[in-house]
Amino acid sequence: METATDVRRHWRAHMDRAAERLPVAFSRGEDAFAVVDASWLRDLLRRNVPAPVVVAEDDGWSIFLDGYPVAADGSDRDEAVEGFLVSVTDDADAWVDRLHTVPNHQHAAALVHLVAASSDDQLREWVGSAAEPSLSA
Repeated sequence: METATDVRRHWRAHMDRAAERLPVAFSRGEDAFAVVDASWLRDLLRRNVPAPVVVAEDDGWSIFLDGYPVAADGSDRDEAVEGFLVSVTDDADAWVDRLHTVPNHQHAAALVHLVAASSDDQLREWVGSAAEPSLSA
């Protein structure tokens, strides 16, 4: 495995490799790292983070992410989606700021990386690709 110094010396070449989805791995002391294309990472993370649950209710819409403190309600689907995006990005920011060291928040790392690797439009598409909304009773 290459060292961080080796990778820095040939940064452009390593970025080109990552863009082609070729492996780029290096170490710094005892720690190992990888550089990956963000779209590849996003695809991988979307397969490992539960899909948002969209619920159509009599008086509006709800969206939540099972197992995470992320949810939103809205009078229509678009309002609920926008609220959900605020909720998920706020949760990701809180995880980066302080929750990443808390043991019962470790499972959120994949969601936080998904948010970090995604634009707002990509997150909207993720929410929109969730299964058809369920109807509440």
